[in-house]
Amino acid sequence: MRMFAFILVILSMFNVEVGYAKDKPIWGNSCGRETSSQIYNCSWDESRHEWIETYVGWDNWEFAESGRSPEGAARVRQMHEPYRVPVKKTYTIELRELYRAPEQLELATMLGAAHVQRGRRFVGVNVEAGTWPDESKVWPHLGLTYVGTVAKESGYHVTLHDELIQGPVPLEKLVQPGDIVGLSLVTTGIERGVVLAREAKALGAGAVIAGNDSAMFRADQLLRIPDKPIDVIFTSNSLRSLRQFFEDPEGVTSGAVHIDNVATRAGQSPYISNDAHGVALERKAFTAEDFFLIPDLSLFGAEYWDEVWSIYRSQFGHKHPNPGEVRNAIALLAQGCGRAGMGDVCDYCTIRHVANVVIPDEDYLEKTISTYRDFGINTFFNVTDSSFEMGKLAERMQKLGPVDALVLYGRAQAISGRLDLLEKWKGVVNDRLLINCGMDSGSERILQLGINKSGSKVGSRLEENRQAVRNIKAAGPKVHLHFSVIFGSPGETHETCEETLQFVSWAIDTLGEQLDVVEGDIFWVNFGAPCSEIFTSYEATQKRAALAGKTISREDWYEHFGRHADELVVPDSAERAWYTFFTDITIEDAWAYNARVTEMAKGIPGHITGREFAFKPPTLT
Repeated sequence: MRMFAFILVILSMFNVEVGYAKDKPIWGNSCGRETSSQIYNCSWDESRHEWIETYVGWDNWEFAESGRSPEGAARVRQMHEPYRVPVKKTYTIELRELYRAPEQLELATMLGAAHVQRGRRFVGVNVEAGTWPDESKVWPHLGLTYVGTVAKESGYHVTLHDELIQGPVPLEKLVQPGDIVGLSLVTTGIERGVVLAREAKALGAGAVIAGNDSAMFRADQLLRIPDKPIDVIFTSNSLRSLRQFFEDPEGVTSGAVHIDNVATRAGQSPYISNDAHGVALERKAFTAEDFFLIPDLSLFGAEYWDEVWSIYRSQFGHKHPNPGEVRNAIALLAQGCGRAGMGDVCDYCTIRHVANVVIPDEDYLEKTISTYRDFGINTFFNVTDSSFEMGKLAERMQKLGPVDALVLYGRAQAISGRLDLLEKWKGVVNDRLLINCGMDSGSERILQLGINKSGSKVGSRLEENRQAVRNIKAAGPKVHLHFSVIFGSPGETHETCEETLQFVSWAIDTLGEQLDVVEGDIFWVNFGAPCSEIFTSYEATQKRAALAGKTISREDWYEHFGRHADELVVPDSAERAWYTFFTDITIEDAWAYNARVTEMAKGIPGHITGREFAFKPPTLT
């Protein structure tokens, strides 16, 4: 009681007054300012000490969406409702008259300028555009959780928002002055990411950082934007680099501190493609310390997890013995792609930094699995590329006791030839093992040449696909398959597309209920994939044209590809030109073949739709 009374006496000695800088919103002098396209209108609410803005500009996809669906229109209307504009607050601390010295010394004179310093804050956003169907929203964002965990361990208060699951949110609800704002950027969200970066800066963000595949591959382009909305690009998945950044973000953004794989200006990223050269560099660069940590799953709140689990159950629940009890999450239980170890990468692949095959020790696996189980997770998606062929990982997981369900990536080459691995992975689960495999085509020629899925170029890649299907069937009802095909690879013809449809039909008939998803798509050209060398190399472009029995002039190359080398996303005109110069089908043909796959898949017992458009949502196609 004495201590309590003493504290009250001390507090009573001071006046604390809060002032509001109503003449200068933190938003960045937008109120009342006219531009060529819009007028920003703000008014001061004296009673609430707030600026209220009555018009909000949003990026084009939001407006475009309004004409597509009532739900989209409703969202747009909501986004244009009045909202708060932050204002600068000033704090004045002084002694009360009763306690002032006779000389009337001001407290500011006695103690110096008083500043109220908030704790450091990190706001992470997974940026998405367009409208994705529920079947694309069943897995939470692990990368953002990893970054948030590192920030929290570094002493930051962390807020995360996943636009794929939670939808877009006005940044003023998340960002405060001085915050570090992190943006996860993939192809479908990179242009919106630039918009959000500018909004974050206008709200007073201390720094805007970006990562994920598109940010990595477009680092130079993002850092060349004149008003520099993004300060830092992470050009790798290294956790060490991330920890170093959070130790001294101001030093990094000012240029005083340099960290490997962290770019603050154009030209710092070591390479720009997931090609053989990049793979070779990666195999030398990183160790387990770069990849593995125990994620803090609570960084996304209970409402977020309830949404994820609800959507998953609506799509996949019927495939589980107890649908209402399924709680799913993504985990990184190893690192690497066995294919990258061969020195070649699938032509469409945009997954970077998977070259080093690294399997963590048993202690890490035990702590990770325990953490997930304590959180209630019973269904794991191990996003390690081609982890099926990591037998040592399966053995270590068996020692920890089986999980209810597991999803993992596998290559047809391993599924077809390693029955021992199938048995090992069956031993990891109680109820269900789902293997996700990119089979890509039903044409031997396309598999060998068009996709560059030739590996060691030994044997038939089509027969490997078929044998993989047979092995899944023979493994029994506990084992399921999710496979994908693509229309529009270099050299594609109507004949090869029909061969793919024949393969899909055969797989459906062979697997029955053990086939969960057939995922169709067209060939998307994305920066960072080996195929994107068509934007920088005329010779590489000629080689792909030759696969279709065609030629391309240097003038046509520059007009359709070369002049777009520095754009943030591949323009639609270049995507269409891909089909003109490298295939014997049109992009409309590719869509039509993809639609036929979708129709065929509806006949699968227990059919699950899957993502029709793996790389771009319907509203952006």
